[in-house]
Amino acid sequence: MGQNFLTNDIVTFEALDVLENTNNALIHINSEYSSQFEFGGTVLGQTLNIRKPPRYLGRLGQAVQIEGIDETYVPLTLSFQRGVDTQVSSQNLTLDLDNYRKRVLEPQIVRVSNLIDQDVCNLAQGLNNVVGTPGTTPSTLLVWLQAKATLDNQAAPRDDNRCIFMDPNAETTMVDALKGLFQASDEIAEQYREARMGRTGGFDWYMDQNIYTQTVGKLGSAFTGAPLTNGAVTQGSTLIVTDGWESGETTLNAGDALSFISTTTPVNGTNPQNYTSYGKPFHVIVTATISDTSGAISIPTAPALYDTTSQLSNVSNLPADDTPIYVYDTPASGFSTISGVQSPQNLAVHKDFGTIAMVDMPLPGGTDKAYRAASRKSGKSLRVIRDYVATTDQWIQRIDVLYGTAVLRQELGVRVCG
Repeated sequence: MGQNFLTNDIVTFEALDVLENTNNALIHINSEYSSQFEFGGTVLGQTLNIRKPPRYLGRLGQAVQIEGIDETYVPLTLSFQRGVDTQVSSQNLTLDLDNYRKRVLEPQIVRVSNLIDQDVCNLAQGLNNVVGTPGTTPSTLLVWLQAKATLDNQAAPRDDNRCIFMDPNAETTMVDALKGLFQASDEIAEQYREARMGRTGGFDWYMDQNIYTQTVGKLGSAFTGAPLTNGAVTQGSTLIVTDGWESGETTLNAGDALSFISTTTPVNGTNPQNYTSYGKPFHVIVTATISDTSGAISIPTAPALYDTTSQLSNVSNLPADDTPIYVYDTPASGFSTISGVQSPQNLAVHKDFGTIAMVDMPLPGGTDKAYRAASRKSGKSLRVIRDYVATTDQWIQRIDVLYGTAVLRQELGVRVCG
């Protein structure tokens, strides 16, 4: 009786099934732009510019006030080609599908999926909304509700697509903290059976071991400076000129969050729908690590700042000259408590805060087998290529994925410091 060899098409579709059902952050993120890359012509480094809808100020009264159509876009670049390569013996290929999936395929795809999930979680570095304190694991529901309030204030959709992704320590702390609160009985049962949370506080909660960790910049062990803006910040600025940092080396790391807090002219965030202040400090993120020894630093930041006279308004007013600068909402007097701290950046997000585009890769000729599996529903695609090596009776099997990630709408995501 002849042996039944697993064909590469069976292996490929099994691999896609495994990929679609691992890692929560990878599953719960927008993937609708995968199909917009040209089929068969996609290459590593290709960029798609995703347009964002224009915003308008509106008018009061009968007189016409013409507004320009100001479209903005987000670049989505295919930055990652990841894969796992193995040698598969004739004996491996005679396994039944269930055994092959468990013994050979799942470990490969789990690793690929984990790498992709890391890239998705790393999008946290590009989010400017921040709550919590670096180095302190959230231990009450309040911090997470502050993240929810930030999403609400920035007009995030109130639907079933809001999720929280947290590191294992945060999950452990919160399951314990909320075990006595009144919830649906099935959610409480899930907490006790699996030590994990279901839907609470307007979010679906998930643990993810790949949560991005931000290292706060070097701010001094006994900071004595008083960092201030050096000159008024202009409309649309992405470079903040500052002074008053402590003499000696000061380092701000890419991803650090800054705010401008003043008792006279606080720089608060505005709702993108009604253009009014919601009374909480607006944050910008440092976009490139920068060091200085003079105490005067020009800091590259994002997003660009616009006051309420602009269609793109995100702040109540622009920072005036000599506005105090806080790091993670911490004043200069407290810099020593967060300097150099490593802080997991848990995520409280709507799925449309970011996107992953995973595209179809070309199938080369001259190989033993080459197959591709794609799901338009989930936006996932992978390729499996197999070639035979006669001298060793082995098949070289490679699995590839090509994709890019990007923050689409910063206002739909919040970093919760741990």
